[in-house]
Amino acid sequence: MPKTTHYQKTKSSYSSIGYILYAAIIGIIITFLFLLFCAWLFTITRLSPWVAVPLSTAAVCIGSFVSGYILAQKLNKNGLFCGLCFGIFYFTLYLLAALLNKQFDYTAFACIKLVCYTLSGCIGGFCGILFNEHAARKRHLH
Repeated sequence: MPKTTHYQKTKSSYSSIGYILYAAIIGIIITFLFLLFCAWLFTITRLSPWVAVPLSTAAVCIGSFVSGYILAQKLNKNGLFCGLCFGIFYFTLYLLAALLNKQFDYTAFACIKLVCYTLSGCIGGFCGILFNEHAARKRHLH
């Protein structure tokens, strides 16, 4: 088995960082588009203001799912861990936004958001790995 050089190791780590940034940017864009859709929906219809919180949570969950899916598909390993990391990343953004808004209390609702974000990211990472395996089997059979 040939030895891997330092250049090959750094090249693969740079490509991993690139994949992480790519997945994060795409996930943030998807989240922004869904939040924009929710805002449009609120201006068109007369939805109750209480619907805003679950819709915004769902939008962030979709972004977390997409980020975990893309990263797991690009790396082709550790899908659950990739999704978990993105779920925690989105929750950290949520906490930073709350701190900037001077809300320092950690409520049960924040805990529910943590669970939702991490689960959606993990499911996205799992689906990314499943899609890669399905495509590899399809290529192998044909």
